[in-house]
Formats: sequence, C-alpha cells, structure tokens
Amino acid sequence: MEGEPTEREATRPRSLTSAELARGLTILAFTTFTATIALNVAQAIGPNFMRQELGMDGAQNGYLVAIRELPGFLLIFVAAALLRLGMAKATAVSLVTMGVGYALYAATDSFAAIIVPTLIGSIGFHSWLQLQDALGLSLAKPGEEGSILGKFRGIGFAGTLIALIAVLAILFTVERVSGDLAAAQGPWLRGLYVVSGIVAVVGALAIWHFPVSEDAHAAAKAAPRITWRREYGLYYWLTFLDGSRQQIYFAFAPFVLVEEFGIDVVRLTSLLIVSALINWRAGPLVGRLVDRYGEKRILTAGYSMHILVFLGFALSRNLWFLYLTYLGYNFLFLFSIGTSTYLRKICRREDLVPSLAMGVSLAHLTAIVVPVVGAALWERLGYQFPFLFGTVFIFISLWLTQKIDVPRQRVAGAPPLADEREIGEAEMAADAALLPEAADSEAAGPLAAMVGERQPGDEEMPAWRRAAR
Repeated sequence: MEGEPTEREATRPRSLTSAELARGLTILAFTTFTATIALNVAQAIGPNFMRQELGMDGAQNGYLVAIRELPGFLLIFVAAALLRLGMAKATAVSLVTMGVGYALYAATDSFAAIIVPTLIGSIGFHSWLQLQDALGLSLAKPGEEGSILGKFRGIGFAGTLIALIAVLAILFTVERVSGDLAAAQGPWLRGLYVVSGIVAVVGALAIWHFPVSEDAHAAAKAAPRITWRREYGLYYWLTFLDGSRQQIYFAFAPFVLVEEFGIDVVRLTSLLIVSALINWRAGPLVGRLVDRYGEKRILTAGYSMHILVFLGFALSRNLWFLYLTYLGYNFLFLFSIGTSTYLRKICRREDLVPSLAMGVSLAHLTAIVVPVVGAALWERLGYQFPFLFGTVFIFISLWLTQKIDVPRQRVAGAPPLADEREIGEAEMAADAALLPEAADSEAAGPLAAMVGERQPGDEEMPAWRRAAR
C-alpha cells in the first residue's frame, strides 16, 4: 500500500544517524558528569559526617552499608518497572530518586534517622549504575565497546575531580575562618548533601532527551523484564563475586583510615582527588586495552592486582602505603569495564539491559551478609580480617576469568563482533561495486532485489547482515 515501507526498506538498519549519535554522546557525557558530581560529593563527606556528626563507628557503618545495598539486590524488580518508560526516561527517574535521597541526608541526626534517606538514594543510584553502561553501549560500534565505556568512565572521574575539589575548597575555607573544622563543619556538610541532590536532578533533566533508535525501541519492547539465561552464567558469577569484594572495601577501607589512623575529611578528600585525577586520565586507556587485548587478559590482570591491594591494606601499618593501596583499588575499579563488554558481546540485544540489572542484583546478593560478617570480624578480631576475608572472592574471580571464551559463548542473535562486521561491510562494498550507477533506483539489479527476500533465520539476523547476503 502507498505510504507503507517496502520490504526492502524494512530490512535497512534503523540505527541512529551520525548527528543523533553525536547528540547522544554529548547528552550522556553531561549526565555522567553531573551524576558523578552528585555521587562523589555525598561519598566524600559521608565517613566524616557519619562519624563526627552522627557518632557512628566502623561496625555501625557496616550495618548501614548492608541496609544501603538492599535496593541493589532488588534492582531486577525495580528495573522491570522502570524500563517500561524506556531506557532514557528510566535513567531520569533514577537520578531524581537519587537526588531526593541525598538531599534528605541533610535532615538526619542519628543512625536510625539516616536509614530512610539511605534507602531512597540507594534505589536511584543502583538503577543509574546499570543504566549508564547500557546507554553507553547503545552508542558503541562492535569492537569499540571498551573504548566507549572507558571514555565515559573518564568523564565520570572528571566529575568526581570537580566535586572533590569543590568539597575540599569549602572545607579549607571553613577551617580557616572558624579555626576548628570539626566544630563548624556540620551545617556545611548538610548543605553539601542538598547541593548533591540538586545536581543529580539537573542530570536527570538532560538525559530525558537522549536519542533512541527505532531498533533500540523495538529491542526494549521485545526485552524480557527479568532475564535469567544459563548462557550468561559466567557473567552472573563474575558480577556476584565483584559485588562481594566491593562490599568489603567500600564499607571498611574509608573507616580504617578515619577511625584507625585519624584521617580527617580534608586529607581523605585530598586522597580521593588524586584518585579521581588518575582515573580521569586512565579510563579511556583501560577501555582501549579491553578492546585490544580482550576481556580475559584485562580481567586477569585486574584481579591479580586486587589480591595485592587487599593483602596490603590488611597487613601494612604504614599510612603512606595504605594511601597507595586505596588509590590502587579505586584505579582497579576501571577494570570492571571488561565484565560489561563481555556481556554485550555474548548476549542478544534485547537481553542487555535486563541482564545488566540482573548482574547488579547478583552483585548485591551478599550485600547484607558480607558487610555484617565483615563488621563482626572487625569487632572481634580487628580491622584487618574483613580484607583477608575479601581475598577469597578475588581468588575465585581469577579462576573463573580463565573460562572466558567470547566466540564460543555467544548466543544466537548476539550482535556481530568487530571482525564479523568488517567482513559484512566488505561484502556490501563489493556488491555495491557490481551494481549500476543507478543502484538506488527500484531496478538496481538482482543483487539489490535479493535484499528484500526473507530467508530462514532472518528474524535473528541483524539488518546489515541480511543486506550483505
């Protein structure tokens, strides 16, 4: 019928145009920048706010972390609801939720009072955590997944750097004016929580206009709301173990520096600034290394260095060495790019977002148990033992990483790998060279006519590959 797309037109890729891709990169860069500013303002002041304003100790922080990570475990159900809005709008709702939670921290005055804001902020943060990688991968060409995620990791750490410098400048000023930072910092720390909430909402307003291709819309409609596939089992295990390890470090490492070594908020923030500066420059580099050497090699190197960091934090009493291990762990966080790109290469397009959500949920499966066990070990045996406990997860991750084999583990319907796409594009170019100059006309020749012919298996075959045939 007139006005309806022809069968030939229906087989053409319905991806974003170059202008839409550029706009998407700009919007996601801005949102990543603002979201990480909000997150890191809250994280930078958190240990000292909770210790000096609320009177919490390291063990109580372990229990709070268990509470905070509960929404991460339930993310598969949150994602199932949010994704009905579409990926971009789901991200906007997540960031608004995160901002509201952070702003509410300003009104707390006890351990009990901080629980509700912690849960609200955590729901938003963990939803953003899996959606940011999905948005980035939606803009990546095959073979450039690591580079794209590395670029956005770098942008995120640039936002971290700005946030930490601003926090440090404010606290330095308060200390110089008041002469006693601990006595005067309370209202300023509470005000910074409100600012972090506002910045998160600004990022939400930007991502609302993120461009989404017709193919992505179709994939989102076809996507299962909750995904559990045996073929993605290795990804699930790696994220589960990564989450268990992260619970140990993020729950206890800052409190070791604050409680055991007397690090104040200015020195801790300075340390985080150095870390952000390193990761800002290293993010794109690590992403390119993933693309060049593959996920197996990069993750193997990362887990090997994780063992040294954990043992160093547990066994050393040298403060400068502990600074180095703290910086090392934050740098190694970049290597998690490899788990996301591994999933992108082996899974079907419509499975990506719900599978990332499943990965985040599995990463938090032990979020209640591990911090509580770590807190009990700290109380009874000393701060070193949570880190010794954490090395168990790292050794298992290192063993499982050796099982990565992308070509053999890809499911039917997974996007083409870089070399397959190059072959397809070469075939298309060769076919085009054989066509008459009027190849765009309806009588372009038999090769062009074949593009519109459906064949068995075409339903699972990407449009560019059907065209190459």
